Amino acid sequence: MDPQGDVTAAHPSRDTRLRTAPPGVLPYYLVVEATAVVLPFAVPSAAPTAREWLFFAILLGSAAAQTELSAKAERMRRFLSRNPHVSVTSVWFFAATLSMPAVLASVLAVLLYAHLWLRTAEGVPGSRLYRATCSVATNVVTIFAAHSVAGAFGGGAAGTVAAGLTFLLVNTLLVMIGFKLHEPARPIFSFAGSAAENLLDAATMCLGAAAAALLVVRPWLVPLLVPPLVLLHRGELGRRLELRTRDAKTGLLAIAEWRARAEAELGRAARTGAGCGILMIDLDHFKRVNDTHGHLAGDDVLRAVAEAVRGEVRIYDSVGRFGGEEFVVLLPGIGQGHSVAVAERIRDAVAELAVEVTGGARTVTGLSVSIGVAVHPAAGAAVDEVLGAADKAVYEAKNSGRNRVCVSP
Repeated sequence: MDPQGDVTAAHPSRDTRLRTAPPGVLPYYLVVEATAVVLPFAVPSAAPTAREWLFFAILLGSAAAQTELSAKAERMRRFLSRNPHVSVTSVWFFAATLSMPAVLASVLAVLLYAHLWLRTAEGVPGSRLYRATCSVATNVVTIFAAHSVAGAFGGGAAGTVAAGLTFLLVNTLLVMIGFKLHEPARPIFSFAGSAAENLLDAATMCLGAAAAALLVVRPWLVPLLVPPLVLLHRGELGRRLELRTRDAKTGLLAIAEWRARAEAELGRAARTGAGCGILMIDLDHFKRVNDTHGHLAGDDVLRAVAEAVRGEVRIYDSVGRFGGEEFVVLLPGIGQGHSVAVAERIRDAVAELAVEVTGGARTVTGLSVSIGVAVHPAAGAAVDEVLGAADKAVYEAKNSGRNRVCVSP
């Protein structure tokens, strides 16, 4: 993991300068950095051989190429990250740990982080040199720990596995402590990363072991690992962007992403003269579901309603969660008549739901929705105008007895 996951990504106004950091941050950083400086002098190490210098040059060149090809994606990942995030540079660090003296592997880590800082820090809010320095120190300590374990096992498969586990555990623990000191109110295990992130971390160890094995038998093949790593890096960015644009509970579009799509579609409709419908959907008596069956059951109902809405629209229509028990649907290219027809299909689909809820053999039935329909350009030109018209139509539907579709005048 990388300690430089940016705590300002979700809180842009937060000051991340060291002088304003919570108590304990500075002493911890100094201890980690002092340990990283002392280890190369305190731990006996043989002088690198010519072959090990060759390995060093190959790993340095491959890692630099991977950083250059991934620089833009890495900047975006740092911008999005609130927790420490997995850095694929661990592939090169672990390969170096297994194939050369710890001191030389540490020099590689310093050079790669310096390059990474120069190429990715610009434009990322909250990027601080002291954090990059701590990242380097954390990896140096991790490299020495993993190298010692590999040496204790005398190499081989068992030594590689033990070194990989040590690398993961030491690095993760050091990063978690650092982030906990920065954000004392958060539980420490919230910094451990998701299952997907930890699997990615383990995958980097496997690739690092493969790189170390290639160095011994076919060193010129190691650069071939660069393209897969670049793709892996971009895939991880795509996953983060997906999490950013999707509502975690229902899988629907988050409202910011839905609004962006709505603005684009309404702009296109204004240029072409086509219609564009917007539905505002409110789940009736949702509080009653939570009070009767519990909030976990309420979450099951929200997911079921979201799936029912998606099942009644076209693949290129946009469905978002507006908040709470409210949903919004964007219907490009259709007018009032077709929009009302879609709304009625959704209303019928929700009424037919029988949701099996978490925690036992219970089924929630009798659900209904009130839907407001508004159509561009009759209801307005801007997204807020059309949404406002649809919202007023929802209130009319609720005031008229719920479980019905009302159209904005």
